[in-house]
Amino acid sequence: RRRRRILKQSFNIFLLVAEEMNIGRAARRAFVTQQCVSDHIRRLEQEYEVALFERKPSLHLTKAGETMLKTLRSIHILESSMEKNLKEISSGQRGSFTVGMSTSRAQVILPLVLKDYYEHFPEVEVSFYVNDTIVLEQRLLDGSIDLFLGVNTSQNPAFSVLPLVNDEMYLSISEGLFQRHFGGKYLSVFEEGVDLSEFSEVPFSLYYETGALNIVIRQHLLDYGISLNKIPYHISDCDTHILLCASGLCATLIPKMLSLRGHEHNAKCEPDKFIHIFPVKNFNYPLRVDLIWHKNVEQPFYIRAFCELIRDVARQLV
Repeated sequence: RRRRRILKQSFNIFLLVAEEMNIGRAARRAFVTQQCVSDHIRRLEQEYEVALFERKPSLHLTKAGETMLKTLRSIHILESSMEKNLKEISSGQRGSFTVGMSTSRAQVILPLVLKDYYEHFPEVEVSFYVNDTIVLEQRLLDGSIDLFLGVNTSQNPAFSVLPLVNDEMYLSISEGLFQRHFGGKYLSVFEEGVDLSEFSEVPFSLYYETGALNIVIRQHLLDYGISLNKIPYHISDCDTHILLCASGLCATLIPKMLSLRGHEHNAKCEPDKFIHIFPVKNFNYPLRVDLIWHKNVEQPFYIRAFCELIRDVARQLV
């Protein structure tokens, strides 16, 4: 029993070091000395007769270390799932879970989902964690969230995937900015689809470099030799893109699912702040919207029902 307890402590220290890739920071988080951290890592390496970390040129996991990290994370997720389910049974609580998604999709999707969901599951507690897909992937792997809605999620073998929709990319530009650059011409042409090369001198707001949307936009620009010469703003939140667009400061590119905000704005805006929403020509890059959870976790009925509601809403929006 003592050996198991020591091994569990060593596993926890290993997870901290693997997350921080720094002995000192891991020691501070564990409230122990750096020597204690090193002793735990050495104990694991002796126990399993492998090297878990390479120290040069900087600290990084070996292949054995990567295997241990993947396994321990899976065990942690299973233990957390079991613990949560047992607590729910003992307390009489009907259930709880945490969903990750981007800010923009949360603002569009959740109002359409939660009313129906709580009519059927009034005692289930749902929490939301808002961030970009690349961060949500890590939060799922470390057990911080139960599932997430992602765009172009990586093909990680640890993920179970429920496909929702393939989204499309649209260009948004206010009437005022449109008139300054194009006058009255091209409107009917652009309604059939815009060639982004026509917008090279129009100011744009785009997404952060690590975002899934930015990656596919950059690929389209590269493949078609298009330069957008004025990009004063980089923002992750589509609602902010819409607000900047409505102000006439810039045009922007948004997925069709999130263009609902533009249509809502148009219903009550002044004529010069009207937002034109045009499809983008030849934008043949995937915008896969999926629900993702860990494949080792069996989702209870109340989470499966939530997933089905989100799938229905996503298909309506696109």
